[in-house]
Amino acid sequence: MGEVSGLKELQSELKRIALLVNSYLINELKGEPKELYDASAHLILAGGKRLRPFIVVKFYSMFKGNENDILPTAAAVEFIHNFTLIHDDIMDRDEYRHGVPTVHKKYGEPLAILAGDVLFAKVFAMLTKTPALRGSDVKMTEAVSSVANSLVTLCEGQALDMKMPQIGTLSEELYYSTIEKKTSALFQTSALLGCIAAGCSEKEKDNARIYARHIGLAFQLIDDLLGVAGETEVTGKPVGNDLREGKRTIPIMMAVQNAGRNEREAILHVWGNDRADNDELLRVVGIIRSMKVDTKVKELAKKHIENSLLALSQFPDCESRKYLEALAKFVIDRRM
Repeated sequence: MGEVSGLKELQSELKRIALLVNSYLINELKGEPKELYDASAHLILAGGKRLRPFIVVKFYSMFKGNENDILPTAAAVEFIHNFTLIHDDIMDRDEYRHGVPTVHKKYGEPLAILAGDVLFAKVFAMLTKTPALRGSDVKMTEAVSSVANSLVTLCEGQALDMKMPQIGTLSEELYYSTIEKKTSALFQTSALLGCIAAGCSEKEKDNARIYARHIGLAFQLIDDLLGVAGETEVTGKPVGNDLREGKRTIPIMMAVQNAGRNEREAILHVWGNDRADNDELLRVVGIIRSMKVDTKVKELAKKHIENSLLALSQFPDCESRKYLEALAKFVIDRRM
């Protein structure tokens, strides 16, 4: 195959893998009572690039030829992702995700909690249906253990997120500790699962984790930047959404710490203020953009991508590696 460097090639392959994974996701979310399964599938049907399943498949296919043998596990990590989204939205009181009402807004909190629980249970069901794991007790045990550990880590990350101090006293160290657990952990598990199923060496597993760790950190940095300065028609969220909701993210932290007195007061006035009107939010978004916070955050993200690509360079030079390289570059340039 030629160089996989263009965004179109990556998008085409992301779409192809997403369609394969979606068939597993949708088929698993059918049953009675119908409303429960509708709630479980709500965010999944709203779309998504399926980046984590993509990572599972590509690490597996670097070493094995039949990607169908790993697809149920790829679906499992998407179930994990959506389970955490449903429960996080409840705790954070978010009203929109992927441009649609959150599950608890559409179906109510009790059913949303149950919908998340269904996805949690389906994770382990999908592992047991994975051909690449079923032939080996060692692989299955390691896969289940890695998933269980990641679920604990995700919960720790959400707990840290909920306990974060006021934005003016938030430290970069605490921020990174939180996103390491809350976001990066599942990227790492995705890469690890592909390697486990492929029978990779411990060194290869370590390099896969390093690649995915930095991808996850860069992804969250850019995600937090979009939450402050992203365009509604692209992100599907209201302008300045993270400001209004009082999110504790590094772009907002940088803005508060580097702003002059009047600018700082303007930022803190809208931060966590659900009564702030759009004009106030737009003014503060303009202030943050003028401070070049986006440039600083992207520089941090680029450093993580450099580390990610260095770890990836230890793997065989093949089509799957090319796609993983393209994915790393896409994380920096994405707009949603």
